[in-house]
Amino acid sequence: MSAVRLENLTKRFLSFAAVDAIDLSIDSGEFVVLVGPSGSGKTTCLRMIAGLETVTSGSIFIGDRDVADVHAKDRDVAMVFQSYALYPHMSVAENLGFALKLKKMPRTEIERRVRDVAAILGIVEELPRKPKTLSGGQQQRVALGRAIVRDPAVFLFDEPLSNLDAKLRMAMRSELIKLHRRLDATMIYVTHDQIEAMTMGDRIVVMNEGRIQQVGAPLTVYDDPDNAFVAGFIGSPTMNLLNGTMERRDNGLAFQADGLTLALPPTHAAARDGAMTLGIRPEFLGLDPNHGAVELAARIEAVEHLGADTILELSTAGPSLIAKLTRNDRVHYGDSVRLWAAPDKILAFDSVTGERLRA
Repeated sequence: MSAVRLENLTKRFLSFAAVDAIDLSIDSGEFVVLVGPSGSGKTTCLRMIAGLETVTSGSIFIGDRDVADVHAKDRDVAMVFQSYALYPHMSVAENLGFALKLKKMPRTEIERRVRDVAAILGIVEELPRKPKTLSGGQQQRVALGRAIVRDPAVFLFDEPLSNLDAKLRMAMRSELIKLHRRLDATMIYVTHDQIEAMTMGDRIVVMNEGRIQQVGAPLTVYDDPDNAFVAGFIGSPTMNLLNGTMERRDNGLAFQADGLTLALPPTHAAARDGAMTLGIRPEFLGLDPNHGAVELAARIEAVEHLGADTILELSTAGPSLIAKLTRNDRVHYGDSVRLWAAPDKILAFDSVTGERLRA
């Protein structure tokens, strides 16, 4: 296993910068997830690390070696794709051992490695079978095994679970986490699914428009976003972002957004006059006055009972809101309610740059 370091890494397609001068350091043995919407540059970044995409400028260090101009086969990385890309005419055992066969490794060593990896992934009984006879989850395990058997310096994953159903995807997330702990390997994982990012990564790298927006532990990024994009992208349901203006008053602050007024204490991070954006996560809105000191009136437009949680879609005098409550079967469509939030749970962002406003 090796550390990975990207320095001023850039990829341009004519005048368009798919990846724009990013810097990132990944420790040896770390599981890092690149997450962002389609077109954010995360897959292009991964493909450059793998050697499948040429680098316009910048460096890619795997260990102490700059591999930006090194052929993909000589980088000592293994990549697992969204499509399983298994050879249909080969058995599972042959698929697992094919890369080792190309390296002219002794047959006994290939068989030993294949058996060991099959045991780790629980596919020993599938070794004689052809890929078309396997389920989606079994095929994904074979694709993972084909990477593990090579014992690479770095594992690269390009949305490997997106073709699986929800239940199997959740099970495979758990398997990958356990696998990382067992192998203690350096892993870089790309996904557009922020739930995958939050649950799997030691750190997550949030990307947008070819640039890194924030890097940190999942809960740190969730609790303390650097800008409005990160705040809105990370979290399910997404954060309520309210565009309006703040005005200082004798007894505090008044935020107005299309007819909705929120009263905030004078010590809040948003203590300045002018346009800004306030962010409130749905779970920080409650029906109990003990939930916080900031009050607003709303009307319930839709109710989603999800078992342990209840999601409310709300209309106000201004913007629409989403609230996430613990299970509540006493709220109904059309009810008028009062919601409460703690001031320290309400984040402020610059309305032009999107950057976080801090106290």
